Amino acid sequence: MNRTSVFKWCREFKNGRTSVHDDQRSGRPSILTDDIVENIENALRDDRRLTVDELSAMFPQISRSLLHETITETLGYRKLSARWVPKQLTDQHKLNRVEAGQEFLRRYKLHGDETWMEKIKTYLETLKWEVLPHPPYSPDIAPSDFHLFRSMAHGLADRRFHSYEEAQKWIDSWIASKDMSFFRRGIHVLPERWEKVVSSDGQYLK
Repeated sequence: MNRTSVFKWCREFKNGRTSVHDDQRSGRPSILTDDIVENIENALRDDRRLTVDELSAMFPQISRSLLHETITETLGYRKLSARWVPKQLTDQHKLNRVEAGQEFLRRYKLHGDETWMEKIKTYLETLKWEVLPHPPYSPDIAPSDFHLFRSMAHGLADRRFHSYEEAQKWIDSWIASKDMSFFRRGIHVLPERWEKVVSSDGQYLK
């Protein structure tokens, strides 16, 4: 049994199901197969910022409402700081978040979450700076997510671009319009957020 099927049966039993036999179905069979669910989950793992509209274009064989139900109910994801994350953190995830928060608070703060950080590791090593690890499923303590991209999303509301160059030009202009105090705010609230993660035993921040 694959991972997707395990999720499905756990949800069924949690909702009161007692039989392990498939229910009889009438009418048109469901087109939501285990393979499709697994492909949706793989897509989310590859890019947690995918929107439902983008996923709907990737999986046109199922309706948008069924797609949303699959993401939120079958796979158990929800949006947090514009990323898909598990609705419920495991005990290990919570422990990782608490330990990371304690480490961030204890040591000097150089914070890196994005994959582009890999490209500058060599440069950071020449400065003798250490990049502290970022716990998984934690956009709520990544300034790029909870501060920068959240603010940018408001500016992007109902905006349509007709080319990559047009979108890039808008983003460059938007970033240039922000003064240093905007970026400082996202960094300066980090200690407070780390403390909240530690005091809440690793729960998501609202």
